Amino acid sequence: MLICTCGSIPPQRFSGRVVGRLAPLWLTGEQDVAQMRHCAQAENPGAGPTPRRAPGRRATALVVSATLLWGASWLRSAKEEASQHDFVVPSARSAIHEAQRLRRTARAADALEDSDEPLPPRPELPNSTEVMCRQAAEAAMRAYRDGYTRQAIRLRLDAAYDSQEDLGALLKATLPLAKSFTTKLWSGESLVDLKTSLVDEDVTTLLYREAENALMDAAVLYLPSREVVASPKFSNFFQSMGDRLVVVANTENAAANWRVENMGADFYDSPDIGLEICKQFSQQSYYYQLVPINNWQVTFFRAYPFPWELWIEDLNYNLVKLGESEQKPTYDQITEWTEQYEEKAGIRTYEKVGKLLQDKQQRLSPEEAAALAMGGAS
Repeated sequence: MLICTCGSIPPQRFSGRVVGRLAPLWLTGEQDVAQMRHCAQAENPGAGPTPRRAPGRRATALVVSATLLWGASWLRSAKEEASQHDFVVPSARSAIHEAQRLRRTARAADALEDSDEPLPPRPELPNSTEVMCRQAAEAAMRAYRDGYTRQAIRLRLDAAYDSQEDLGALLKATLPLAKSFTTKLWSGESLVDLKTSLVDEDVTTLLYREAENALMDAAVLYLPSREVVASPKFSNFFQSMGDRLVVVANTENAAANWRVENMGADFYDSPDIGLEICKQFSQQSYYYQLVPINNWQVTFFRAYPFPWELWIEDLNYNLVKLGESEQKPTYDQITEWTEQYEEKAGIRTYEKVGKLLQDKQQRLSPEEAAALAMGGAS
């Protein structure tokens, strides 16, 4: 059971049987987004971002030199960029402010490179949305320090909105979760502003974390559709972010949904582009989701760098861990684990099916439950 605790919303249960609703949060009419900076390459053009290692001083060199090159041309191209994109270009910073920011960036990169923090205790299944968002941010930062600058996460959204029918309502109800995750990156340090922008006609939303240290800037694409991430505009944006963190969140809930593990198969019109995007964001640093499989309520849980865990809710509503693996468990693997559990526990098919139907009925509105009961009676 997960308690919804983000913002000032009263705690609400997240078990499928009692579902709460987060207060609506309207997107800004300006559709503003921070720091859409198309930086030039570093002084060594052949260097490029170095995957699979912590940014350290090389990241500082990239950010510092890129920002210096960018500053010379930024004012000339700001209006042109604003007309070409759906994003509002940030106002110009003074030279003194930028110099101070770059010095802070260098110090932060040195501290990041020199830190050798021990691995924290393995996270447990979260019991509130606040804990979930904190776990997700911490997992993303652990992966980032290991060199994964492009990541995917999935948050459980059913505490805020237990439906996929109205995507607009889904976005308004769950955006506070995405904002909570984004503000918790870098442990909340150096945060200056968090800006959001709706970037398509559906629900794809960009959250940009602007920090005092440029290295600590981060971008989170929430509910990103296939068309958005495959567009040249966002391809350029991903490239311009360099070694800074970029996260795609809840791609599975997008209007044109996709999964990184499908390796581009969901991108029907552009599978090659989809394959490259899925490879780029293949590190699923945090994943928490409840889904019915083989007539069980199955919970996926993963927090980097720990293995994937698979849990089910037994007939008495207790969580039982079925197993864990280094890769996301496949459907066949899950079916095998559940069948082994059923055989060992002596569970008959009608028992688990009856529990699943009862769970579904408890999630329905009174009108829907009455209609289901009348249908069953007839």
